[in-house]
Amino acid sequence: MICEACQKRAFCTEICPAVESIIPSMEAGRVDAEDIPRIMEGRSYVNTLLSNVNLLTQHQRIVVRQYYREGLQQEEIARLSGVSQQAIADCINKARARIGKKMKKN
Repeated sequence: MICEACQKRAFCTEICPAVESIIPSMEAGRVDAEDIPRIMEGRSYVNTLLSNVNLLTQHQRIVVRQYYREGLQQEEIARLSGVSQQAIADCINKARARIGKKMKKN
């Protein structure tokens, strides 16, 4: 994690350029320094999910790729897939749960 190696960490009160570059674009400019651990945890979780897509069904792989790698909104994925937004949300939640169960076993 960037902040753990930073010498200014103990007295940091603002987002530095190194951290700003990894904040999701929709959150950029709207986060405070205390939000960084939550954002970094989320990034770690997404990286774990994407690194283990082989544990998912084919449909879950496609949806996860579109959502996390391509940055499509759930509504867009639903429209492309011909299903409801709720079906896409359910698919993402099931994929997260499936990866979470596998990670707890290891």
